[in-house]
This record gives sequence, structure tokens and C-alpha cells, in this order.
Amino acid sequence: MRSRLTVLTASIALSLGGLAAPLLAPATAQTAPSEAVAARAIAAAPAARGTDKPVRNLHDGIDKRRGKLFFHGRVSPGHGPVVVQKKTCAKKSCTWKVFKKVPTRGPKEKWEVRVYAPKHGNWYWRGYVKAYGGYAKSWTHVYKTYTTRF
Repeated sequence: MRSRLTVLTASIALSLGGLAAPLLAPATAQTAPSEAVAARAIAAAPAARGTDKPVRNLHDGIDKRRGKLFFHGRVSPGHGPVVVQKKTCAKKSCTWKVFKKVPTRGPKEKWEVRVYAPKHGNWYWRGYVKAYGGYAKSWTHVYKTYTTRF
């Protein structure tokens, strides 16, 4: 069996006036040499649309630990659970499906869920917290996970 190198590349796309500026933050871990699992943010977290209510900050990100991808964050100000959604293509015809409802834990309202990458193509991940206590529905960034071959 061939050894494989797994690479996680995370980039956050910030949207300012219609222009996107990606920031790259690569991290690598050794698991196998011919494939790499990667994740990156592809859009800024949307603000509350059409409302004057404040939004919660979900402090989200995807990290790789021991060859596995984890979507995590911290709800500020705290209130959970976080609903994680998955989409299998970038087209508008593809719909977001609920992947998992993740409870928050601890005094800092942290949350975490393991996410995956397909063998071929891309999967998209995002999360949200429902509107509650004077706050509007709050969204994470959208992340794209994929597997590359070397």
C-alpha cells in the first residue's frame, strides 16, 4: 500500500465591496503520499439581511488533526446548538442538507464536528445558529473540502 501525504490548506475569502481577497494558511500532516485532503473557506460569513438585529460570531474554522478534518468554533455571545449543513456541488440547484446538530459545551460555548472530503469532486460545509434572544440568525463561513492526487 502506498504511503500518502495529507495536506490541509485553509484560506479565508474576505468580501469587501464585491472584491475577494484570499488569505492562505497551509498546514501539513503525513498520512499518505498520493492524495491530499484539503479544506478552504470560499466566502465570507453572511450578515443578517434585512434586519437591524446583531449577529453572533461563530469563530469558525476547519483544522486537521491526525489526518482528520474537524469543523469547529465558539459561539459569541454564547447560545447553541450549531446546525452544520453540507452541499455536494456549487450550483444553486444543489440544496444545503442538515449534516448534524452540534451542541455547544463549556462556558465559552465551543462546538466541534468531524467533516469529510469526497474521493472525487468537492463538498461544501457551513453552519448557523438560529435567531434567539434579540440576535438574528448567524452564519459561519462556507468551506470547501476536496481530495487531490499528487
